Order: sequence, then structure tokens, then C-alpha cells
Amino acid sequence: MAIQLVGMLVLLVAHHQDGPLPRFKYIPAASAGQREIVLGPQLQYDTTMEVRLEKETPTEFTPNKVLGPAIMDYALGYVRWSVTDGKLFDTPCRILKMDGVTKGENRTKTKNITYGTQNTTTYWITQTGKLLRQSVHLSDPEEVKVAECVYWSDHIEVSVSDARGRRSFTVNPNIDLSLIDNQFKPMIADNKIILAYKEYYVFEPFSQAFIKYKATAAGTFHGSWLATKFEGMHVDIEGPKGTTSVLVSKEGDLVKAEMPDNRSLVLNNLPHSKDLLYQKTAGASGTGH
Repeated sequence: MAIQLVGMLVLLVAHHQDGPLPRFKYIPAASAGQREIVLGPQLQYDTTMEVRLEKETPTEFTPNKVLGPAIMDYALGYVRWSVTDGKLFDTPCRILKMDGVTKGENRTKTKNITYGTQNTTTYWITQTGKLLRQSVHLSDPEEVKVAECVYWSDHIEVSVSDARGRRSFTVNPNIDLSLIDNQFKPMIADNKIILAYKEYYVFEPFSQAFIKYKATAAGTFHGSWLATKFEGMHVDIEGPKGTTSVLVSKEGDLVKAEMPDNRSLVLNNLPHSKDLLYQKTAGASGTGH
């Protein structure tokens, strides 16, 4: 896994050194944070999940036999995140740090060009769920964009650096900024639904857009992954690009997030709550969070 992740990061750097590329459309890097939408900003040890693409191939007829249909499974990258205790402006807070790399491919008449995109986003959130600050770093083969946002009760102070240069400004939104905080309002506690539905907004600093999402508790799930049984709650998050189905175990682990465009975040290692070896060697007492 470590070799694969290093290879993706080298890929990102290599494209920046190759000079200008043709104008292509790049798949943005996947990001974590779905667990925090469901459970709120609970503590989370450093966790990595794989980004995968499931693609169904159609039936193929040959002179000798019929092939398929079949489901092809590809690794596209990874997401990594943690939630730790910290301070901002002398205010105790939870720090949600997320990092993700997604690889893709663009085609010309003569060759296929493989690329990588990266998303590093950090939120500083009070333990009651009030968003204080947001830091965003996005990159693709053509551009690197960086933004810092400070959230007040009625406005947002923004600093942006992108292809247009550096600038700072104040955003006075036409929405109640408490709807931004709703992203981190818990929907499930102790494996029980405490909030069946919520709407929230995510601020996009480069376009100054407020993107609306709807989250709905969709019931329970039972299943096996990595030869281990999981059960817990299922939440659907509807956004402008489609619906993401989130599976959170009763121990509080993100088991899977099924995203639009046939992409998914999946476990590639057992979480601490299910890893008997970790519990034995580290003295874990259950969840490992």
C-alpha cells in the first residue's frame, strides 16, 4: 500500500515538471469526512481508505463463445483523515484533517495521459459543532489552488491563491451560517438515530458558492468485508453531483462510502475496533478512537 501511495504522489509531481499539457478535464480528488457528517466531529485515529471504481463490462459475443457481463474493480487512489483535539484562537476545538489522491486518465489520438489530483482540507470545529476555520489545498496537473477561511457569526473572511493570483475578501452570505455548522451535527449516537434528516451547506472558497446537501438516515446494514462481519447505520447524502451512501458501523467506523460515478471508499485494513491483534498489542478497549 505504501508503495502505491508514494507512486501516486510522484505522479503528481512528475506532471508539474513536464510543462504545459493540453486542456483536459480532471476528476477532482475524493475526500473523506462522511463519518463526521453522520457522527459529528468525534475523535478518530489516523485512517486510510482506498478509492475504487466498479465498472460493469457489457456482454461480448465472439465467434466461439459469449463473454460477460463482468464487474471490473480498479484502484483509483486513497483518502486519509483524522480528528484530534486542539485549539484555535485559544478556543478548544476538534481538528478534522483530510487528505486524498485520485488518479485518472485522459486520452488523445496518439496516447493515454495518466494524471493525479490531490485534495487536502482541514476544518477546525468546536466540540459543539461550530465551524471556526477551513483550509483547502487542491492540485491537478494544470493548477494549484489554496484557500483559508475564517468563519464568524455573520460573515466569512477568505484568502485565496490560484491562477488569478492572491486576494483576500469578506463574504457576507445570504444564508444563515448555522447551516454551515449543520454539516457536523450528529445524526447517530450509540447506534441510534437522533436526527433522521438534515440540510447543510459547504462553502467553496474559489467560486464563493454555497453548495447545498441533504442527509437522510436510511436504516441499518449488515454485511461482511475483509472476512469480518459489520453492522450499523446507513445514511444517504444527496448533493448536486448525486447521492453518496455512507455505512457507519455500530463501533463508529466508516465501513464504506458509495459515491456517484461508480466510485467508492472502502476499507483495506480492519479498523481498530475489529482488529484483535491491535487490541491485544496496543491495549485497545473497543473502538480504538
